Amino acid sequence: MAWKDTWADILNGGSPRWKVDNLDAKEKALAHIIEHHHAGGSSPDNCEPMRILCPLAGDDPFVQYAWSKGHDVTAIDIVPDALKAMRSQFGDDVDDWTSENQQKNGLVWKHRSGRATLFEGDILMKRPELVNSFDVIYDKDSFGALSLEMRPKFCERLSEFHKDGGTLYIEVKNKETGREFGPPYHVEKECLMNPTAFGTWFEHKASLGEVYPLKMPGMKQTGHILRRALRR
Repeated sequence: MAWKDTWADILNGGSPRWKVDNLDAKEKALAHIIEHHHAGGSSPDNCEPMRILCPLAGDDPFVQYAWSKGHDVTAIDIVPDALKAMRSQFGDDVDDWTSENQQKNGLVWKHRSGRATLFEGDILMKRPELVNSFDVIYDKDSFGALSLEMRPKFCERLSEFHKDGGTLYIEVKNKETGREFGPPYHVEKECLMNPTAFGTWFEHKASLGEVYPLKMPGMKQTGHILRRALRR
C-alpha cells in the first residue's frame, strides 16, 4: 500500500498503524530535546526558541505542540491529506495558512505566525534553501519506516539541513521478533550509526531507553540523541 493510500485509510478510521497522538509523548519528546540541546536546566516553558525540522511528519501533533511553545517548526511530508490534518491542529481559521506552488519544491504552506512551514513533497529532494537551517530535528519513526536502500539518502538530506552541533532526537522501534521485517523495522544504535546511515555526519550522544509504552505487543518505543558533527 502506498503512503497516500495508507494515510487515507488512517484518516478514514482504519488502523492507526504506529501513530501516537498522545500529547504526553510529545511533551516528553520536547523535554528530552531541551535537556540535551540547552544545558542549564531549561524547561519547555522556559527556553530559547529553536528551529525544528520534522521529516515525514504526517499529522504528528508534536509539530503544533512545539509551535505552541514558541518554536519555529518545519514539517515535510508527501501526503497532502496528512498535512491538511496537521494544519487543522493549529485552529479552525483556514485563512491562517497561505500556500505557494514553488514548482521544483512543490506546495509550501506557511502559517500567519511566521513560525510554521509545511513542505508538501519528497524528503529525499535536495532543498538548498534549507541547508544548515535547523537547530533540532525530531524524527519519530521515519528512519525505521524506510528500507535499507532509502536510508543513506534520507540521512544525507537531514545532515544537510542540520546546523553544526545541532540535536537530532530520534524514536525507533525495538522489536522482540520479526526484526528483519517492516515497516516498522527494528532499529538499534548500531543501525543509526552505520556509515551508510547517520554515522558519517553525526555523533551518538545518548540512548534514552523506552520513551513511552506502546500498545503494540513485542515492541518498545526507544529514543536516541545524536549530535551533528562540525562540517570540515
